[in-house]
Amino acid sequence: MSDEVARHAEFATAMRGYDRAQVDEYVAHLLSLVADGEERVRVAESQLQFGAPVSIGPRVTEIFDLALAEAGEVRERAQAEADELLADAHRRADELVATAERDADRIMVALGVQREEALAELAREQELASAQVIALERRKGKLVDELRRLQQLLGSAADSVADSAVEPPAWNEAGDTETLEVPLELHPPADPSADR
Repeated sequence: MSDEVARHAEFATAMRGYDRAQVDEYVAHLLSLVADGEERVRVAESQLQFGAPVSIGPRVTEIFDLALAEAGEVRERAQAEADELLADAHRRADELVATAERDADRIMVALGVQREEALAELAREQELASAQVIALERRKGKLVDELRRLQQLLGSAADSVADSAVEPPAWNEAGDTETLEVPLELHPPADPSADR
């Protein structure tokens, strides 16, 4: 096989594209067919050239000339068939590459759609979480206000208790304690739910 045919039989590899093993196997098969055809032609030509007697008659010369012409035709047909097979291999490789690129494009579009959906879902969840944080902050503010109010009520109750504290009983001269009546006035705490 000629070096030029071998050079044209190689394919550049790409990130996305054909299944390299399948195309390489197919191209190797085609190249072996071409090499086999060329070898047959060489063998036929060498047999015709070296096997011809030195002195031959016109009829034998005519037969040799016909054989050489036929060998040339066989060679041309083999070359044409090899070129056709190689062109077919290129076509199939191009189809494989195009199919792979279409599949990759579809996958990229699908991934883009999934990404957009995931981002939209994330945005919805963030919005919901923000709303929950705002609601919790409001609830916290109400609870803090309620605690302050309760602290004030407890402070007022403590002050009331301190103001109405009973003095210790006085001792009379007999050593007995005098009974003192001190009215205790307790105010029940206000209902915290009434302020809401």
